Amino acid sequence: MLNLEDLEKLKKRVEGFEEPVLSVYLNTNPADPENRNKAYALRLKDALKELGVPKKLAETVSRYVEGRQRLGRTLVLFASPQDGMETLLLQAEMPEEIVWGEPHLAPLQLVIDEYQPTGVVLIDAKRFRFFVTSLGQIEEELGAANVFNTAGWREITISPSSANPQGGMAQDLFERRVEAQTRRFYKELAEEIRHLVSRFGVKRLILTGPEERTAAFAEALPADAARLVGGRAHLPTGASEAEVLRRVSELEDRLEREEERRLLAEARERGVYGRERTIEALAEGRVYALIVPWPFSGEVAWCDSCSLAVSRAGEDGRCPYCGKETRTRRAADALLDLAGSRDARIEFARGENAEVLRRELGGLAGLTRF
Repeated sequence: MLNLEDLEKLKKRVEGFEEPVLSVYLNTNPADPENRNKAYALRLKDALKELGVPKKLAETVSRYVEGRQRLGRTLVLFASPQDGMETLLLQAEMPEEIVWGEPHLAPLQLVIDEYQPTGVVLIDAKRFRFFVTSLGQIEEELGAANVFNTAGWREITISPSSANPQGGMAQDLFERRVEAQTRRFYKELAEEIRHLVSRFGVKRLILTGPEERTAAFAEALPADAARLVGGRAHLPTGASEAEVLRRVSELEDRLEREEERRLLAEARERGVYGRERTIEALAEGRVYALIVPWPFSGEVAWCDSCSLAVSRAGEDGRCPYCGKETRTRRAADALLDLAGSRDARIEFARGENAEVLRRELGGLAGLTRF
């Protein structure tokens, strides 16, 4: 199964490709009307011709794409005459881009940023289900008692022992015993969650089920796991996998947009914003989180000698730091390299948050160390 570690390894391999490199992010979603009769293959051919990709490489890539039987929503492909071809399928929607030149890796970083593994707990008094989502892909994991085929979601099902009450007078005592047993059950499960979080590299937990049960379970979680809880949703434990996926996807999207708004507010109050000021602060090592609108277009001057993006190159195009000539690079990839060299993470803002970043904060922002 494809995971974020696979994407990181792919990114490292492609970084070592000899330029020029063909970078392809191709919309191959079979449900998209624009892809009827493999129209994506024709779009790719036209782009390769327009970009002037060498004929042999263009033919190799085109044959590969036309011959694909299994398709995802996005086909990612990198190829060069010297280093061969790397491909992967993503179940995530991405803007279609085809670039010939230096490796275009910023969209891949966007996927890594946006699709961190999420653990989903679905719980009530008698049943526990655990799912892990990552990169829109789904995988079943064998766990405790029963395992349900969730068409790709990881799900572990555990049930506490049960008993039947004998007589009306015993009902209250029975219910108290059941509640105590449920609390013990939750405490055991909370410890299991800690192991599952570590095992699957979960970055966020979402608790679903009856409200009173998710609240009780949240109280039982160890502090390190409790800090990962990002949201809750009301769902019956017998909900179908499709319903769980739909509700959780909606909640995850809302949580991502809320986190982006929080970062933008923090940058406005205590950080740095504006294209030139942010690039300068990043080059100086003062930025620990770079906030970039997506899509992020445009170009920047780049000094290979200093390995940094130059916000204000001289009139002669020379680097103001070392005096050597700069070259033009795609802004998204240049900032990705600069952030990596300065130990700064990249946070992408999408939708309305991206518009706010462009309109009110000068198109780029950062959270600063000092």
